[in-house]
Amino acid sequence: MSEKTLPPEARQLLVQYQTLREHYARIDAELKIVEAELSEIESIMDTLKTVGDDVELYKAVGHILVKKSKSDVLKELEERKELLTIKRDKYRKQLEFLNKQISETENKLRETLSKYGLIASK
Repeated sequence: MSEKTLPPEARQLLVQYQTLREHYARIDAELKIVEAELSEIESIMDTLKTVGDDVELYKAVGHILVKKSKSDVLKELEERKELLTIKRDKYRKQLEFLNKQISETENKLRETLSKYGLIASK
């Protein structure tokens, strides 16, 4: 059965369901990016703990490299890690909320389709 022959109520729920799924996929992709960067920061911080304080470190700023002290680099990494941790937690909460909305919308859609005899009820 095509979307055109669905009752308006079911069509609306289907659009809502698809929108929620797309939003979930976008947030999930963002979460994966944040988690990857957090992992990279952890790895860099672990590596920096094994080198002496007098090591020469450089940070890319645009198209140039700028010399930085180990303590400055660690401070910047820690600040970035804090920000990313907050983002990660926010994305996880959004995904949890979206997952509930998707489930509820899917159930409503099933009930509506069943009410119109378009699928067998459970």
